[in-house]
Amino acid sequence: MKIRTFNYFFKESFKSIKRNRVMSFASVTTVAAALFIFGVFMIIISNVNSLVDTVENKVEIKAFLKDDISSLKVRDIEKEIKAISGVKNVTYESKDEALKKVSEQLGENKDLTEGLEEDNPFPASFIIKVNKPSDVSYVSKELSKIQDFEKINDAQEIVNQIIKITNFIKLFSLILMIILSVIGISLISNTIKLTVYARKREISIMKYIGATDWFVKWPFLLEGIMLGLLGALIAIGFLSAGYSYGMKMVSPNILFFSFVPLKTIFQSILWQFLLVGMFIGGFGSLISIRKFLVL
Repeated sequence: MKIRTFNYFFKESFKSIKRNRVMSFASVTTVAAALFIFGVFMIIISNVNSLVDTVENKVEIKAFLKDDISSLKVRDIEKEIKAISGVKNVTYESKDEALKKVSEQLGENKDLTEGLEEDNPFPASFIIKVNKPSDVSYVSKELSKIQDFEKINDAQEIVNQIIKITNFIKLFSLILMIILSVIGISLISNTIKLTVYARKREISIMKYIGATDWFVKWPFLLEGIMLGLLGALIAIGFLSAGYSYGMKMVSPNILFFSFVPLKTIFQSILWQFLLVGMFIGGFGSLISIRKFLVL
């Protein structure tokens, strides 16, 4: 394709967008809204996944021993735990260490633990780390078979709840994205249709003097792609500004969690947004051309 021909296509596309500015604006706004909403959910999912990873890395099982377990028996139990499939690391915490940890956690109120050394109420325990969160259920089940444990605590339920929330957000955002994309495709198709009707006589003359089908189609296809691309760029701009502002407002109030950096998120979704925007615009144009352009 010659550069001069390509320039002609672009000029015609820009003229058409300008001519039907109201419909073009509606099309761009709809595409931008669809991608913006989808982007919001993607950002939420990215941060939830980061939170899940943080929680998963801290997932551990704490098995509390019954009182009066001999040191020899403790070593035997430790060997038994290490033999369980999925166990990554095992740490023994004595009654004295448990008391000291509670005292440190109380901070200024550590005086509350004074005098408990002689009759320590805190049980000794094993802290067990697993290879992956999915191993927690199996390891907990195997630990329950060891009769020397008084109680077994794990955080699997918390992880499962977070995963359920993540899956719901993914499904909801996908459904909403599809609905808004269909609306965007419909609006872009109607915008192109208006242009086709307005230039019907001109198109007939072009076909009469020998213009190829694609020579006629290209300006309309480029028009749709540009509308979709513009919508994607607007969505990216609003998402970037909104996320930066949100992080500045919320981050100081959250100590246990760090937001995923803006650069990391937009490196992964930038090209996806541009491609989806161009696809919505191009697909809407092709529908309009196929239905309403008499060639």
